[in-house]
Amino acid sequence: MKKMNIKIFSFLSVLILIGIWLLLTLSGWVKPLFLPGPKELYEVITTSYKDVFMHMGYTLIRQLGGFVIGSLAGIIVGLLIASNRYIEAFMDPIIEILRPIPPLAIIPLLILWLGIGALPQMLLVVFGCFVIVIVSTVEAVRNVPRIYINAARTLGANSFSVYRTIVLPAIIPSLVGAIRVAAGASFGLVVAAEFMGAQEGIGYYMIIAQRYLRTDMILLSIIIISALAWLTDQAIRILERRLTRWSERHS
Repeated sequence: MKKMNIKIFSFLSVLILIGIWLLLTLSGWVKPLFLPGPKELYEVITTSYKDVFMHMGYTLIRQLGGFVIGSLAGIIVGLLIASNRYIEAFMDPIIEILRPIPPLAIIPLLILWLGIGALPQMLLVVFGCFVIVIVSTVEAVRNVPRIYINAARTLGANSFSVYRTIVLPAIIPSLVGAIRVAAGASFGLVVAAEFMGAQEGIGYYMIIAQRYLRTDMILLSIIIISALAWLTDQAIRILERRLTRWSERHS
């Protein structure tokens, strides 16, 4: 019953937001040029859904590629840093230099080095996800209780066994939070990356809409990105529940 009440409150916030949108648009308080209503949104969906799906596909390829590569690289490098003091001493200054840099700040360099295309756009997503995940991975490993690691070593476990049976299961709950943040950020980064000269993708679709003052197309693009980000987050949550059934949080 309690879970049902929480779900109702979750849907309630969305319904309130939709209600405000309907009130502003259907009442005529806000012109369609500034905020399209249901009619304008329906028309743009029915007339250009093929183009929208095509651009959405390109965006998903870049987003998923950058998100997966950046997250995996962040986890692997983070585990290496946490496992060896010399690697930590070598990598820590580099991470501290990269961490404060806004990903969008490297767009001019990516264009200069790699030109305009899918590769620099995906690399921007890789960079953003990598920085988010690597810091969280290192901190998660450091927070694993040493008593568990020492007990495993006392029983004869080698370093690989310790990481496989103790460290990795212990850091999953903390790591999933960072991966969810990286997944959400990856959608914003890929759209921003597509603003820099892409010829396809949701970002390019929004640029074309801006040129012709098609706010209905812009609103549709925002809804698509939000929906894709929400679905990705839900998929990560489902995976988390499967991987952390032993955790008290899900018991």
